[in-house]
Amino acid sequence: MKIIVKNVTSFLKTENKELITILRKKYSAKIPGARYSKAYKHGWDGSKYFITEKGQFGTGLLPFIENDLELAELKYSLVDERDPLMSNFDIEVEGIEYREYQEKLILQSLKAGIALIEAPTGAGKTIVLAGILKALEGKRGLIFFTQKSLLEQTYEFLTKYGFDVGRVYGDGTDIKPVTLCTVQSVHKVLDSHLDSSEFIVFDEVHEFSKGKLTTKVIKSFPNANYRFGMSATMPRDKMAKLNLVSCLGGVISDVDVQDLVEDGFLTPPVVTFVNLPEYTDHSLLDSTYVDIYDSHIINNVTRNGKIKKICSNVKVGKILILVKNLKHLEILRGLIPEALTLEGKDDITTRKNTIETFKSAKHSVLIGTKILQTGIDIPEITHLINARGLKSEIATLQALGRALRIHESKTQVNIYDFNDTVPYLKEHAASRRRAYKSLKIKVL
Repeated sequence: MKIIVKNVTSFLKTENKELITILRKKYSAKIPGARYSKAYKHGWDGSKYFITEKGQFGTGLLPFIENDLELAELKYSLVDERDPLMSNFDIEVEGIEYREYQEKLILQSLKAGIALIEAPTGAGKTIVLAGILKALEGKRGLIFFTQKSLLEQTYEFLTKYGFDVGRVYGDGTDIKPVTLCTVQSVHKVLDSHLDSSEFIVFDEVHEFSKGKLTTKVIKSFPNANYRFGMSATMPRDKMAKLNLVSCLGGVISDVDVQDLVEDGFLTPPVVTFVNLPEYTDHSLLDSTYVDIYDSHIINNVTRNGKIKKICSNVKVGKILILVKNLKHLEILRGLIPEALTLEGKDDITTRKNTIETFKSAKHSVLIGTKILQTGIDIPEITHLINARGLKSEIATLQALGRALRIHESKTQVNIYDFNDTVPYLKEHAASRRRAYKSLKIKVL
């Protein structure tokens, strides 16, 4: 038995068919919604297998499969066809002083060669990226983003500290040996980087765990032997996690939110769940989620009134309200006419000007859609209201992260969520509560 290792895919060569069957089952996951497909109705069990019947698998699974073989006391040989990794790393960047955990994350990742780097919002993932790029200085590579705003923010940081990087997005094309690129513009760097990239990095890598384009990109660039994904919150569901791990390796994490709060790097949060009237009449049992969301979140007079009251009770502070769609944004703007708003169609200049206005006032309210969930750095936020609900742990914790950055104007940040009680929404509220509690923070 032997394992042949390449940058993207590896092969387990064995005559032991039973072993392959066992490993295939272990490294598989049910595809959401598979039961509604024609294939499912014709005998497919709805699973995606991350090891083929011939033993091919994503190289990110290599350490897990090696561990399986060792536990089973099965002997094998390893044929590693990848270029050797560096043994010494210069990560010193003028003007940057690493926190202890940042240096650990950088060095552990570089030593592994492929890794998913998990660090909470406020932990300094961009600083970790800078350390990795410094160590890989002279190598050719790409850093991918799902949003232009995140790309621009990272570009400004890296150029400030002397990195010569290009950027590619939409109508902008400035390709350099090391280039920042939105995943939607990947076609623009294929000629220059597909075969020549020695490293690739994915920012907000959880966004790459689903979708044909994003999952295809993380499986590309065959000569990149350094492959990293970075996120504040890695996906927990098995399918999304295996999509990432199979391509980018295991998760490296050296710090959590509680650690950062205790060390003074994040502001202590207090989460308050606002109670809503108990649902008792069973009138919604046959309603769809869309209808319930519309009536009991977007157009819920009681719920929206509580949001207005929270804002009215704050005399000094910066309040961020997150909504799911424009209809809800408009309703809340009608209730809170002094509020500023941001949405997806707003350009970079509008976003910057709006945020500066929000930050400069003694008391201000900003209502925003998903664009405010990630990539917006406003440490002055003192209050966060999750008006949109939702079930996703990642969305919940990313939103929380917007408010935790330290600032001299605050010693605590107040998070408001809602104990929705109707079908669907009650389950979602419970899921959000679990997400907050997983961080070991105070939840009222």
